[in-house]
Amino acid sequence: FSVLLKAYKVLPVMLLGDVFLMAVYAGSVCIRKKVSPTVFFRKLAPVFLIGLTTASSAAAFLENRKVCEEKLGIDKKIVDIGVPLGQVVFMPGFSVLYFVMGICMAEIYGVEISPIWLVTALALAVVLAAATPPIPGGALACYTILLLQLGIPAQAIAVAVAINVILDFFATAVDLFCLEAELTELAGELKMLDVDKLRENV
Repeated sequence: FSVLLKAYKVLPVMLLGDVFLMAVYAGSVCIRKKVSPTVFFRKLAPVFLIGLTTASSAAAFLENRKVCEEKLGIDKKIVDIGVPLGQVVFMPGFSVLYFVMGICMAEIYGVEISPIWLVTALALAVVLAAATPPIPGGALACYTILLLQLGIPAQAIAVAVAINVILDFFATAVDLFCLEAELTELAGELKMLDVDKLRENV
């Protein structure tokens, strides 16, 4: 139980990383497409809240398509491919979760952290995020690979799984938010974005 209490430091660190990630993605769209941040966040809020309350990108699928096409002005051709594919493999929120979890578990269990260890942890976090099934609890299978490859004792897996019950909700919401921002950028680069619809205040 004492280990579990120490491990909850993962939560504020991960939240800080997620807020930074969302700010970078949203800032990029708002600056490059000249969109009001308030308008942009309001349009992305419904999908974000579905992810935050269900921890399931599948539950947000229909709303995600609707928001991308009707509110963000992304061409239907990009939405038809980008949303299903992106919800499966584009998971920056889980990359942050795995990386932070690895560092915190290493600290708790006294594993030495070196520059090579950090590079390995980052690479594993990115690869495992893409491999995470887009369902509630999909991250659980990845913790075994992550922690054992980083030399962290196997008992840390149980602690990580316990904490994941909370963190899964945040990671899913961030994934969906960043996907919508990324698809907006992509559509803009391909000249398949209705900028007037994107800027429209709804």
